[in-house]
Amino acid sequence: MTHKYFLNYQFLVFYHKPQQLMDYTNLEEENKRLKAELNKRDTQKKEKWAKRAKLTKKISASFLGVNLKNAISNFFTELEEKRSVSKDTVSDLLSALFMRVTRIGVFLILTSFLPTLFLLIQVYYLRNQNELITGQNERLGQQTNLQEADRRSSMLFVLDQMIKDVTTDGYRNSGKISKANSTRIIAMSKILKPYRYLDKDTLITKPVSPERGYLLMSMLESNIDLDKMIDQNTKQTLSSLLNFEYAELTNASITDINLKNLHLNFAKMNGSNFMKSYIHKSELNNTSLKNTNFSRTDIIESSFVGSDLSKANFKGATLKIVDFENANLSNVNFSGADLIQVNFKNTTILDAKFDNANVTPDWMDVQEEKLDSNNFEYLEDHYKIKVHNKKGVLVAK
Repeated sequence: MTHKYFLNYQFLVFYHKPQQLMDYTNLEEENKRLKAELNKRDTQKKEKWAKRAKLTKKISASFLGVNLKNAISNFFTELEEKRSVSKDTVSDLLSALFMRVTRIGVFLILTSFLPTLFLLIQVYYLRNQNELITGQNERLGQQTNLQEADRRSSMLFVLDQMIKDVTTDGYRNSGKISKANSTRIIAMSKILKPYRYLDKDTLITKPVSPERGYLLMSMLESNIDLDKMIDQNTKQTLSSLLNFEYAELTNASITDINLKNLHLNFAKMNGSNFMKSYIHKSELNNTSLKNTNFSRTDIIESSFVGSDLSKANFKGATLKIVDFENANLSNVNFSGADLIQVNFKNTTILDAKFDNANVTPDWMDVQEEKLDSNNFEYLEDHYKIKVHNKKGVLVAK
């Protein structure tokens, strides 16, 4: 019995011993593999830190500069070894530090200038774009005004026929025209509103109505006395009802004609000739009348407030109760004109001629109160009043 158990025990020992040997071998191999992997990871980690150190070294060298880095290294080496630092080492460190700070300052200036440069470039291109848009809008405005001009031009045929009907009607009825014709002509004068048109590929600055000017000239050339033609609807004269404001009538000849109760405010009548005409109770305020001829013209109870009359000619004209307030009268010829009842308040009279103009004895004192210092000084420096029979005449000094 004992022998049997002994054999079984030997058998078990013999059977399990090789298995244990295999387990130890595997453990040793696994241990070697793990060590190799750990060594590999340590190596990679060291290489990684070495790369970081190298990169940091490059960055610090780039930021500090080689000279500054060497100067700092020499400074601390000498301080560690000798417990003191020589003047040359300190001088090298300070000079390297100064040079580096200067370079960084220049770099900062350059980097701060770049956004400004980009902004200026952007503003330049935006400005060009705005100019293109402005040009496009201007062309659109020109097109709109041209369409308006074409539309008004197409009305000239109707206008001619209407003037003919009014003229015939007036002759037949001794200056009285029918209600229908008077209504038509008055409505037409109001419909022909001012607009801007192209003059040498450029829009004129101020709107005018060439059609209103054409209407006025056509009626005057037809010998129609607008102040005698009566509107049967209102019992008023046509001259007081028709609207000729903003009329364009440049270089027109309107000589020896009766212009009474006309509204010609904001009109453009440069270079026109009104010689020997009779202008009574008419408004020509803010009107352009450059180089206009009013010589030997009777102008009674009319106003030229704010108008441009530069280089106009009033030689020998009779002006009674005429208002030139704020008007431009530079280079105007008033020689021999009657200026007794004329208002020159705040006008520009530089280089104007007043030779032998009729005025009141106290005319100079009145103008001193109404003119500014420059214009009155011109008048005072060039003219004096010669009094005869309680009447004054301006004489050149």
